[in-house]
Amino acid sequence: MAPSPVQQGTQQAELGALLAGAVQAVIQAQHVLDEDARERTAAFSAAPPGTLALPPLWFAIDTVSLDVELSSQVVQSQTPSGVDTTFLCRTVNPVTVGLFGYTASTGMRVSLTLAPQRMSVAPPPAPSA
Repeated sequence: MAPSPVQQGTQQAELGALLAGAVQAVIQAQHVLDEDARERTAAFSAAPPGTLALPPLWFAIDTVSLDVELSSQVVQSQTPSGVDTTFLCRTVNPVTVGLFGYTASTGMRVSLTLAPQRMSVAPPPAPSA
C-alpha cells in the first residue's frame, strides 16, 4: 500500500497532490459559478411579465495562474512492494526565512497556468476550378 500523499501531523503534501488539488479547486469554483447562473436564469424565466428582474450574469474562469514558492524534499519509504519515492513540498518555513533570508529558504518555485484549449477551426478548402 502506497503512503498517503499528505503526511499526517505536518503541513506538507506530495507535489502531485498539491497541483491536482489546485486544479480541482478551480474546476469546483467554475461549477459553483455555473450553478448560480443556472439558478438565476430559472428565477428570471419564472418572473411574471412586466416585473423588474435582472437577467443573470455568466462568469467564466478563463485563465488561472498560480505561483508558489516551496520548500521541498525527496523522501523514500519502504513498502511491501519495494521502495517508494515521493517528492514532498511545504510552504516556506518562516524561521529559516528569518535566519537565512527568503531566497536561501526556498527549495523550488512552482508555476501552474490553467487555460482552456481553444479549438481552431480550419478554413474550408478552396473550391477547385
